[in-house]
Amino acid sequence: MKTFAFAYTPYYWLTVTSLASLLFLGGLLCSSFWFSDRWEDLFKENIEFLVECEPGVSAEKLNALESALSQMEEVRRLRFVSPEDALELMKKELGSLALPNDMKNPFQASFRFTLDPLKVDTAHVHALHDTLMDMDGVSAFYYPEDLYSTIRSRLRSFSMITGAVAGVLVLLILIMIHHQIRMYIMQHRYHIRTMTLVGATRSYIRKPFIAEVLKMSTFSILVASIAYLLTLLWIGNLLGQSLFASNLDMAILGMIFIAALGLLLSFSAAWAAIQRYLESTDARDFI
Repeated sequence: MKTFAFAYTPYYWLTVTSLASLLFLGGLLCSSFWFSDRWEDLFKENIEFLVECEPGVSAEKLNALESALSQMEEVRRLRFVSPEDALELMKKELGSLALPNDMKNPFQASFRFTLDPLKVDTAHVHALHDTLMDMDGVSAFYYPEDLYSTIRSRLRSFSMITGAVAGVLVLLILIMIHHQIRMYIMQHRYHIRTMTLVGATRSYIRKPFIAEVLKMSTFSILVASIAYLLTLLWIGNLLGQSLFASNLDMAILGMIFIAALGLLLSFSAAWAAIQRYLESTDARDFI
């Protein structure tokens, strides 16, 4: 029996693009909720703290201070920054006009480090501040006191906004796929009636439409998966680490969620549209 020949209209590609956007947002939403603690840890690992040394501190005191800091269990990625290095870094950020070469170097020797993510909280940082200020050769301890709360609020806002957008897109995608199938059915309604008259079963009539929608969703899943992986790579590049090396399960779960959501939405929308037509007594009831 002759198979259906489906026309790929601009509306079809709009549906594919919209479905891919929904699946991409769905993958990010799944990751942000399921791995919310890990996302926080990824950002907390990159919060940098600075211990400023006293002016003219001796090399012996610097070595002793570095040794004391390195022995702290919560300290990570400890590095020494000389006054000259600090000045060069600031020139790169502000430009030579703000810090001319003939200006006296205002910076002191310092140590910069990050903390164990489990220790990045206000109470522990305040206790660390008291400990460091009691060390010989330390003049100041700088840290972004409100950065941790800012990160948490931004992650929470991102999850809420993404969830709201994804919820709206779910409804829009279901409607668009439903209407796409309606267009296909109306294009082939006489063919469907002919198959019904010769005894074709509902499953046989339904099969080409379901197959076409699954093909459409497969393409959307592929596009969304690529965008999702590229986003993880981009975030990993910003944080200076490979998400695939330490968070492969995050990438796998997001991909599984994208595939499952795409197939479920496409199949359910197509099934509902076809069933509505097949259960109607007259093709005009479907219009």
